Amino acid sequence: MLTKTTLIAASVATLALTSVAQAKSRPLGDALPPAVILNQMVADGHDLRALDRDHGRYHATVRAPSGQLATFEVDARTGELLPEAARISDTTVPETDTNAVKAMLAAAEQGHWNLSELKWKNASYVVAARDDDDAPARFQVDPVTGTVTKASHR
Repeated sequence: MLTKTTLIAASVATLALTSVAQAKSRPLGDALPPAVILNQMVADGHDLRALDRDHGRYHATVRAPSGQLATFEVDARTGELLPEAARISDTTVPETDTNAVKAMLAAAEQGHWNLSELKWKNASYVVAARDDDDAPARFQVDPVTGTVTKASHR
């Protein structure tokens, strides 16, 4: 029997694959949804810790093998990494059992499907998302268990 999490993951994966395939034919102003960028980066093997959008580009922060955080720009229309703008931080973070997709799914299980931002704060994922009524909320997700430990609805 399929669980709610499995159904959510399958829906997000389908959306991601469809959106990436259609990215090249998008008008210049259309951006891929953050959930698609998140899924694509995790599928490509990146340990994504933060994702936000600014001026037509996403800023993606990933954990490098050294444990340092590296921030890249990502083309919002195509999802392509733009390595020329990479910044490496002196901050190091540990590996986690939960990845960014699982953190996003934890928010979706709370009824907030529309991801708007992902952050790594105080050794936890913080997911900002909206529900079907466009009501925003933030969820702190434990990086070991993948469960929501704190929720704030605005």
